[in-house]
Amino acid sequence: MIEKFLTDIQWAFYYSFEQPWFFTEYSFLLVFAFFLIGYALLLKKEPLKLGYLIVFSLFFYYKSSGPFLLLFVGIITCDFFLAQWLNKLQGAKRKFLLICTLFYSLSFLLYFKYANFIILNINQWFHTDFAEHNLFLPIGISFYTFQSISYLVDVYRKEIPPSTRIIDYGFYMTFFPHLVAGPIVRAKDFLPQIYNPILINSIVAKQALFRITIGLTKKLLIADYLAKYVDMLHEAPEGFTGFEHYISMYAYAFQIYFDFSGYSDIAIGIALILGYKLKENFDNPYGANNITVFWRKWHISLSLWLRDYIYIPLGGNRKGAFLMYIFLMSTMLIGGFWHGADWKFVFWGMGHGLLLVAHKLIFPKETASNQWLKAAGVLVTFHLVAFLWIFFRSSSITSSFESICKITLENNLLELAGFWEARSEVLILLLISAFIVFLPNNFKQKLISRCISLPLYLWPIFILIALQLIVQLRDDSIQPFIYFQF
Repeated sequence: MIEKFLTDIQWAFYYSFEQPWFFTEYSFLLVFAFFLIGYALLLKKEPLKLGYLIVFSLFFYYKSSGPFLLLFVGIITCDFFLAQWLNKLQGAKRKFLLICTLFYSLSFLLYFKYANFIILNINQWFHTDFAEHNLFLPIGISFYTFQSISYLVDVYRKEIPPSTRIIDYGFYMTFFPHLVAGPIVRAKDFLPQIYNPILINSIVAKQALFRITIGLTKKLLIADYLAKYVDMLHEAPEGFTGFEHYISMYAYAFQIYFDFSGYSDIAIGIALILGYKLKENFDNPYGANNITVFWRKWHISLSLWLRDYIYIPLGGNRKGAFLMYIFLMSTMLIGGFWHGADWKFVFWGMGHGLLLVAHKLIFPKETASNQWLKAAGVLVTFHLVAFLWIFFRSSSITSSFESICKITLENNLLELAGFWEARSEVLILLLISAFIVFLPNNFKQKLISRCISLPLYLWPIFILIALQLIVQLRDDSIQPFIYFQF
């Protein structure tokens, strides 16, 4: 008994940079089940409930980032006092303090994520020999940095008052469902919920369970299986044909969608169980009929953040068409660079910026079109997006261009028959993915509504069936969520 207790204590203090603790781990699901029992007992004791949630959220973060928990807590504490100070000042002093707080908030992200990238490029350009640092990127730092900035800017703009209790702000920042991979939550959307949580009834419970089950299915049954083929190809891209690279382009397009939207589904479902509502992060993005609509539907929390805190402050569409295009390109370049310290992400952001500019030049106004033209628009938009995902997934910018050259110059569609014999499961999964993704949104919503309307007593049966399928069919090695690395 004592040995088991000591083993449990040792596990609680164990963390791994290489294998972060996340929603698809059985250990998380087991611990979360026990956590919910305690949460139910504290449901009507507000201060204790908040403290309990914060402690669990910090434990969740510690299991992935270890000592970097101290950095996270330090940032939260400084933000709290800086926001109050910012609210008291006026005029030039207030603006100066905002600039200082923004530099402070960004400094940690810039150091941990971009220091080696800057050193590497300085060495290449100026033939210097500066040593690179052995840095670990703290899990979720890109997301909580953007949340920190949005809070401070909103206080500066007087869109929200500063939080008067550090426990409230700490809860907003540490809330574990969105902590490590989004959605990026705004303080003005989340803080008012602290003392007005959602009433958890049978409908809310079914919605939450549905989102969690769907999220796990997307991740473990689709994304992780597609990842096996994509990872194999990108480990040695030179050994694969143009057609195999072509199939990998589709596979990664579906992988990243099911992986990230699956995470968002789980996060939204867990938040609902706890009585809080996170905004949707995906809205059938591959069904968009142009690139502008795509960015209204893909990673919505990031798109809105980039719009509200970069594009509009730069000038938006208020300073003429030419500058609008410059601001649009700048915003997408920043969005690309936010994803990673590598030129491939810059090219990815630049590609989307150019597509957005081209769309606004060719179609300055949204125009109604017939169903055939809309379908053609969906097809073209999806392929443009999938093509740009090559930059996102490849191991380097050089590898990206090698893959593009193979697809465009060495692609032989006659290899389909041989590929079917060798890897039929990949093609079958791509067809299933395409069917799910391109199914009309209104049909999906009707199907979801039908599921939610089923009696609550049937749900444990459906969940057990889904979990059994996941256990039987999932890959042996669970892949980390893609956006953990950002």
